[in-house]
Amino acid sequence: AGRLSAARAAVAAIADEHGLPTENLLAPDAIRRLSWTPPEQLDSDIVASALRDLGAREWQVELTATALARALDRVAVRAGAAD
Repeated sequence: AGRLSAARAAVAAIADEHGLPTENLLAPDAIRRLSWTPPEQLDSDIVASALRDLGAREWQVELTATALARALDRVAVRAGAAD
């Protein structure tokens, strides 16, 4: 749930910055699927590939991959620190 919340917040911030509805920037299902089953390595290239596999268009990937990788990585680091 923490990953999903962080991912949604990251996408919402980008959507707001570009004056887009969040669901137009990236499909809610793609955000959920990426959050619930993230790649093992959370760098922007791997997240970009995962987004493409989930049906995101290239412009959507370009706007969101880096922010999503960072958001998911922050949650993973916090979870690791809590262990």
